Amino acid sequence: MENVEIEDYHHHDFTTATEWEVFIARLEEIIREWKLPQTKIGPPLKSGDFLNLSWDENVENLHFADVEFSLKHYKLKVENVSNVEDGSDSDEEDSVETKTQCQIDCLDTSNDFLTLTERHLELANYFGIREFIILVPTKQLAISDETRIKILVSSLTIASHNAHCEVPAFVQIHEPWQKFYLGISVGQGIRTHFEMVHLKKVPPHCRCLNGLLALFKQKIGESCGIRLDPTLVSIRFSYLLKDWTNSTWTQEPPDFDFLQGKTLGVAELGKLPFGATLDPVGELHLFATWPQMLEYVIVESETFSDLEPPLAPEWSVQVSMVPSPACLLGEYLRDFLQLCYNQKTIVELLGDDVNNANDDINRLRSALNVLTASKIPTLSDVVGKATARKRTNTEGPITEELLLPIIYFLFPDADEDSKTPYDDNDAYSIDEDQWKGVKSSAVDGLVWRLAIVAAHCTQSFGGAAALAQLWHEFVQEIRFRWEKSISIPGVGPDFPDCVRTCLLNQKLQMMNCCIQRKQAREHSAYKQQSLDFDDSESEEEFFECTSEQQTEEVEAGQSKPPSKTKHSLWNRPSGRLTEHPSLRLIHTGETLYLPITQDPVPKTEDQLEEDAQVMMQLGTDQHASEMRARLMSASLLSDMESFKAANPGAEMEDFIRWYSPRDWIEDADVDEWGQQKGHLSPRMMIPNNPWAVAWKSAQPVPAHRQKRLFDDTREAEKALHFLASRRINLIAQLLLPSLTNAALNTLGSQKADALPNLPEVTEKILNKLQVASKPLHQNLNLYEEIIHDIEGIETLVAQVYSLQHKLGGNDNSNELTPFLIQLMRGKEVSVPKGAKGNIGLRITTMFRDAQRAAHMMTSVATSSEANATKDEMHKAFPEPTCKEYILRTSIPRPTPVSTRQAQRMYAYITRDCIRLAGSFSEDTVFI
Repeated sequence: MENVEIEDYHHHDFTTATEWEVFIARLEEIIREWKLPQTKIGPPLKSGDFLNLSWDENVENLHFADVEFSLKHYKLKVENVSNVEDGSDSDEEDSVETKTQCQIDCLDTSNDFLTLTERHLELANYFGIREFIILVPTKQLAISDETRIKILVSSLTIASHNAHCEVPAFVQIHEPWQKFYLGISVGQGIRTHFEMVHLKKVPPHCRCLNGLLALFKQKIGESCGIRLDPTLVSIRFSYLLKDWTNSTWTQEPPDFDFLQGKTLGVAELGKLPFGATLDPVGELHLFATWPQMLEYVIVESETFSDLEPPLAPEWSVQVSMVPSPACLLGEYLRDFLQLCYNQKTIVELLGDDVNNANDDINRLRSALNVLTASKIPTLSDVVGKATARKRTNTEGPITEELLLPIIYFLFPDADEDSKTPYDDNDAYSIDEDQWKGVKSSAVDGLVWRLAIVAAHCTQSFGGAAALAQLWHEFVQEIRFRWEKSISIPGVGPDFPDCVRTCLLNQKLQMMNCCIQRKQAREHSAYKQQSLDFDDSESEEEFFECTSEQQTEEVEAGQSKPPSKTKHSLWNRPSGRLTEHPSLRLIHTGETLYLPITQDPVPKTEDQLEEDAQVMMQLGTDQHASEMRARLMSASLLSDMESFKAANPGAEMEDFIRWYSPRDWIEDADVDEWGQQKGHLSPRMMIPNNPWAVAWKSAQPVPAHRQKRLFDDTREAEKALHFLASRRINLIAQLLLPSLTNAALNTLGSQKADALPNLPEVTEKILNKLQVASKPLHQNLNLYEEIIHDIEGIETLVAQVYSLQHKLGGNDNSNELTPFLIQLMRGKEVSVPKGAKGNIGLRITTMFRDAQRAAHMMTSVATSSEANATKDEMHKAFPEPTCKEYILRTSIPRPTPVSTRQAQRMYAYITRDCIRLAGSFSEDTVFI
């Protein structure tokens, strides 16, 4: 057995590549595929390039020791990359010192202290390099074994050396959250080690600059044997301010007094609240920087420090906002939108009191009054005055003291001393510039006010029950005005092109139209009887001329007069408006009179949709076509009857010449009355066409005696039933377009110079509202998106207002707005003029106030602030939350005869941890 084992051992094939060798070969292959050995020296970096420019990323996966790794390559995209060979324009010494890109970047101070946290880019901050490759486990495994760490680093070193790659290569070790890296860079005669230290407990001697300098010099001066040159030091201290409670410039909370009882104000009822309930700015980070100083210029030890924030040559700040702060306008819209999913009825929310018997009795009494009243009403009965109705107190969350001002705000004509009357009725007509394609309602009109008041009631007075009570009172007021013939204010007098407004505004316009028709009908009843009586007495007597009289007139050279026929008592003309300026009846030659016709029938959008559905359901057969023609010819038949009543003896040709001139084709001849002859168009000559059938069935009936095309009583009751039968979700949907439009109007009225794109963003949200408000059945998901956008803009505006209060106050200088614009982008922004500028002084004051509050200071020293001592000034700032140091130098290493190499160490110190990241280079030729 022993011989067999020895024989097997000696016959093992050592020429086969091991797994480690395969791993190294794969690393080398990937490096060559990415063409990293061909990398040229790039141009000098500018300040902030690490943040402002983008980073290219390449990723390849590979396996080693049953573990999957990802090899990643990161490179800063810098324009105008130089293709010049390394050191071609420099002397021999400079070419040695700046042989690799890594050496150049280590000594570059343009991107110090930039915070990069994504995709391993913190390596750029730790070591100041613009390009690197990194090997990380794909499953976030912790590589803590020292042997494995050395194998991985050695693998990268061998692969980089074999591929002649000078790009720094790193391995991520330990736990992923530690962001701990080790790496190496192998150049032509240069080797750079990237080392890191991460400790939870900070050694006492490493808390200040003196200790870090001693540590740095000890690291790079080992076995060097020469005197080190002064180290170049860059320092940054970070200070945190998050207690705004006692700050003088904290944003004041909105005023809610107008929603509390007796202090209800009419002016506030028509406005939507805006702004954050709490300060949307969470923290302010102040960074005091001392860049590029020699080590002996400044002193920082455990007992003494020159590094005080007011003395720092550079200041920069960065703010962190409160995530998703509560904003008033967004809460109003969000809570109101939730009502659109509430299926409860008014009775379920308020009880059976809303259907009490008094309403039925009043309605019956009103109907009996109409039946028994005189047919000739007096003028006082016709012209109604907007008096307040006697309201029955419906139990609900809104008290009578609050409800009465709301009703007077919606219907100011009921209050003699109203302070918020509506504008002229013309202001509520359709205006293209005002509506901007949104199916809403007029600004500050009745529906506009009702939507805003409904949002106030929903938010502050009781939710759905408060809205139900408000709606019930609103509908009762509309019914009262219909019964008393009192116009509804704030919706316009006419009914033009109603489908361009929201459905609720259409219904109220329909009610106003019904009220006006009712007023006009009752007002003209007596007047029409008087006119008919006067017409019968002053009627011109018609007679036929004898043949002798006609002969005498012709012999005398007179023109032949028109033949006049005496009309029967039952066929006398009536309903005439005025004479036509040129047309005469074809067969009799009498003057053609324009008839008084019925007005067109107004319809709301839902009624038009119902009519369209009825038309579609009729089908396409002959009977359906006839029914469709009859439904569509009701207005035509009415006009024909009015025309026959005004022009007895008229023919269809006379009607066509007036009603549809395109269907009357004139000839070249002239008739005996001096007018052009002609004939009907081909479509009018079709047998039994709808026009001919309607003309045959039309009777000479004036408009005031015809059956009303528009039954105002019936339409008003339909509109009232529509309003009174709505569930709470349908009520909210009726008000939602106007409320959203009012919210956008509130958003657009905000002035924030630090948000120059605010008008454009508001316009984009308005375009969404145009799409959302057009369908009759609204898409609530689209309103969800609109409200989300409004919340986001409101948050930004609130943040800007808060920062303006804190950093600007009443300062109108030109430096504040650009500063706020950069600050709102979440970037670190330099403070103009540092600690001595206006913004710097306000920041100092805020820190001082926070310090006083923390130490319960109630007063300052007796001496004036101008004479405050230096120590008192320093007390304005707390201990820094973070200290950052970057130490740089260039020395011959590892021996005095070696070429000078760049050395760099970055230190990050907080109360809880310390991180040291150093890049230490050495000459591999002259050792």
